[in-house]
Amino acid sequence: NLNNTPISMHKRNVHYGDLWNLKYLKKFQWAHLTEKVAYERRVREQKLRVEMMQARKENAAYQELVETGKTLDKIEERKRKRGETFVSTFRERKTKQKKPMQEGTDKSTKKALLGSLM
Repeated sequence: NLNNTPISMHKRNVHYGDLWNLKYLKKFQWAHLTEKVAYERRVREQKLRVEMMQARKENAAYQELVETGKTLDKIEERKRKRGETFVSTFRERKTKQKKPMQEGTDKSTKKALLGSLM
């Protein structure tokens, strides 16, 4: 039993004063540990693979938007040179914005707004 026994008895040894810290694990096999490590490695690689696929999709979508923008710019430039008006088929989303609160508003509306947020 090596648990809690000194590593070295010689004072000149680097490990003098250090103790072994081992515990016997009943029915433990080395294969159990290697299986767990291999499983964790596979899980980590799978997560990394999924993240890389997601990044590739985002990059491809961004490049597609950039190419679309470039082609629309070229079309607009050609139309402008000809003297025609360019109507873009690209639609922007319209968003509704709330009006900002004024400094002089009463406290009840501010409390109601804060209450709705929480």
